[in-house]
Amino acid sequence: MFKPKAPKTADVWARDAAAAAATTASALTYIGAGSEVRGDLRAAGNLRIDGAIFGTVQVDGDLEVSSTGSVEGEQVNARNVLVHGRIKARVQAAEQLRIHGQGRVEGDVIAQSLDIEAGAHFIGYSRTRVEKEAQILQLDHEEPADGGDGVHAPAV
Repeated sequence: MFKPKAPKTADVWARDAAAAAATTASALTYIGAGSEVRGDLRAAGNLRIDGAIFGTVQVDGDLEVSSTGSVEGEQVNARNVLVHGRIKARVQAAEQLRIHGQGRVEGDVIAQSLDIEAGAHFIGYSRTRVEKEAQILQLDHEEPADGGDGVHAPAV
């Protein structure tokens, strides 16, 4: 009448793996105030920094540096970068870099969009990221009637 049920561990693990894969892009890594990281850091999802990082930062998602947060290193890469605190590094934002009122960025920037609010500080060079390189069209053209020397033959 009653049959023992087989454990569903395989289903649970599969469901957990699928859920983890679905949330990886939006997962949040958090470096708390008072925390300090020395060395390179890579985050698969989004990253919020309330503490300090000394090293290269690579974020697949968005990076937010709070008013108590700071990054000092060679390079910072993220999709979007939002700065309330301080970054002293080269910054590459695939989409947008926004420096809020008390934010400070020292270093060269490559971003598709750069937004610097009143009161913010930016020291460095900025360059717009171009999605696709412009293509130069080469037109087929005939040799000029003058032979290329600028002297025209009289019309007959």
